[in-house]
Amino acid sequence: NKKFKITRIISSHGHSDHFSGLTSVSETLGLKIILTEKIAKTIKDKVSFEANFRSDDYEDFLRVRTPLRKIWNLLRRLGMRLFFRGVHGLSYLDHPDEIIDENSVIIINGEQWKIFPSPGHSPEHISLYSEEKGILFSGDNVLKMRSTWLGPPESNITDYIETIKKIQNLPNLKLIFPAHGEIIDNLKETLSAILERMNERKRQVLEAINNHSKKGLSPDDILNLIYPKSKKFTRIISRDWIVLTLKMLEDKNLIKRKIRKKKILFIPIGIP
Repeated sequence: NKKFKITRIISSHGHSDHFSGLTSVSETLGLKIILTEKIAKTIKDKVSFEANFRSDDYEDFLRVRTPLRKIWNLLRRLGMRLFFRGVHGLSYLDHPDEIIDENSVIIINGEQWKIFPSPGHSPEHISLYSEEKGILFSGDNVLKMRSTWLGPPESNITDYIETIKKIQNLPNLKLIFPAHGEIIDNLKETLSAILERMNERKRQVLEAINNHSKKGLSPDDILNLIYPKSKKFTRIISRDWIVLTLKMLEDKNLIKRKIRKKKILFIPIGIP
């Protein structure tokens, strides 16, 4: 067994379950905190952190803005604030010991480890890889037993797919250590399944819109078609990825939106 000493902490991204204990652990164990500039800006204080999750009904969740939605959004923000504080013991960090580039190499116990950007789950996400050992610390992008969360306002499906493809092409990759759950050793199956799931979701949404091209479909219409009898939590999570998929299809000029009767509807390109 090789002895080693832990001297530094690196956070994979700026979500509260990944940075709330940094200061406490650093002070207790005498460790240095290393962050990229993007992560440091995200977690430096309450204003910066909450700005990353501040959302707009129309732009982020594809809902028409109404006075009632404004009240709901206020209550949702208060609920999120209480959740982060209560569950994660939310604390911020405005004094990291070192700022590193998100594309760089660091030495750990005499070995080279590459830090590289891996956006998708969140825009500032990074991963840590040792080509010699074939070990990747993937943060929240790759999990063994379930899909990672993807939703507005931070996530981006196009970025996420590119990150998974980048991980697939890492030379000598043998093991993935995710931030949540078990070590992943069936790499080909796991990574291929993620991409297949993304393609299937894209197909489902595009097929639904093409099959209802005359009247158009809202995100909630698509949700009801794909998940007609799902429980409330599943519907909330599923609507998030449907919204992201609609934005991706819109960016690729495969669909377009229109507003009718206070609903945002999507139709195929070419339909007036």
